Amino acid sequence: MNRKVQGAKTRLFAKHADKIRAAFQDAFDSEAIAKSFEETHPAGGEITPAMARDWVKIHAHINKKALNEALKKAYADGWVFGSDLAKYNLANRKTTKAPKVGVVDWDTWTPGNRGAAELLKPKGGLQTLLDNRGVVIDGITNTKLDRIGTVLAKALEQGITPKEVSTLVDKVVDDPEQALTIAQTEMSRAVAVASRELYQESGVELVEWLVADPCDLCQENADVSPIRIDETFPSGDTEPPAHPNCVCDIAPYVVDTRD
Repeated sequence: MNRKVQGAKTRLFAKHADKIRAAFQDAFDSEAIAKSFEETHPAGGEITPAMARDWVKIHAHINKKALNEALKKAYADGWVFGSDLAKYNLANRKTTKAPKVGVVDWDTWTPGNRGAAELLKPKGGLQTLLDNRGVVIDGITNTKLDRIGTVLAKALEQGITPKEVSTLVDKVVDDPEQALTIAQTEMSRAVAVASRELYQESGVELVEWLVADPCDLCQENADVSPIRIDETFPSGDTEPPAHPNCVCDIAPYVVDTRD
């Protein structure tokens, strides 16, 4: 995989990870959660982690507006990157129907205002990604709530103060590693869907899986490459990501018919 391309993706992911992390801070009120839990669970009471997780899913208020906005912009910028990457790959493979593309300086690549422009009239795969945001956000917030519930159960058992509980909850909410995982996984999805869509429009028949960080699952996908663009890889996917934090790509495979 092109190191400069991967470097540009990494910078883009890090930028949106910061925005997703900030969105989680807007979504959860750690102090309010700690206070409400303390009021309904007197010190010294007994509660299992499962009971605490059930409690927090019912009583914790989540403001998903910022998360929706952060994910929308992440998908849009990922989509722009994926389109540029596809054009770059097609041009460098000299396919007969390659769209025009200038020289791409991946060291300085940014989406500029094109992500916002794509959101004005999203179509195809981008619209599908945007439509599925609610499902994605429900999944990541439920994971966050489970972790908060585990913290609350342990805090009650240890008899620590609501202020200390609030600090512990905030560490779960403000988790840079989880924010980066979400950014990498979901933006990789947008990059790959955009690339694959453009390949199809350009008449590409075969694609190959380009491994970024080797794992058994992705390596198996790479080993069977190329496959027809309408088929699925061994992981069950038509394009990355095959798992959380997967940052692999797909590229057009061109058969050299020269003698």
